[in-house]
Amino acid sequence: MKVYAIGDLHLSFAEKAEIGNLESAVVYKPMDIFGEKWNAHYQKIYDNWSKKVVDDDLVLIPGDISWASDLSELEYDLDFLELLPGRKVLVRGNHDYWWQGITKLRGFMPDDISLIHNDSFVLGNIAVTGTRGWIVPNNNSFSDHDEKIYRRELTRLGMALETIPASIERVIVMLHYMPVNEDHERNEIIELLQKYNVEQCVYGHLHGEESHRLALKGRKWGIDFLLVSSDYINFNPISII
Repeated sequence: MKVYAIGDLHLSFAEKAEIGNLESAVVYKPMDIFGEKWNAHYQKIYDNWSKKVVDDDLVLIPGDISWASDLSELEYDLDFLELLPGRKVLVRGNHDYWWQGITKLRGFMPDDISLIHNDSFVLGNIAVTGTRGWIVPNNNSFSDHDEKIYRRELTRLGMALETIPASIERVIVMLHYMPVNEDHERNEIIELLQKYNVEQCVYGHLHGEESHRLALKGRKWGIDFLLVSSDYINFNPISII
């Protein structure tokens, strides 16, 4: 089994996707308004994913999966995900407005999709957990409102990490937001990751060359940090194990 990661799929199918015709798919939120790199990005994701991932593999998707506002809009995006091989594990992103009511959501998901919410996903000696995250303290735009959300997300991450069995050999955390500020300063999120011996932290959210340059990448504090926003990795899931 291999483990891959790719974030920020930003799906918005308005009808059932047809393999071989994804470039002409009808969508309600075209992503090419954000640059040429996003042209036909659904086709790029499908082609790259299908070439390397097999059904026994695990694919981590750290948020911004779909632009859907509710479950009825989500249906065609789930159909697309079902076309892709591998077991998918998801955390919520800031644009996943459809992510409301975890019990109902889990009942709506296909068998090969798992949602992480205050818990963890365990397969063999690997545990995957995480939360959405948020803007962190000492960020240039951090406000009192951000402080409240940050604290809530910090609590959720701690709860999720607590669910990991002591016997697990490898812990991977998925966050949507980068876990540090622009200066890559240590904070309470990093303290939690260290406390629970997290080996890898994958995250997305950052788009465009300027944001990508600010990203925390590589090994720091004994943890491997990987930016996996789909446009950063050229819509090609990266192997992390």
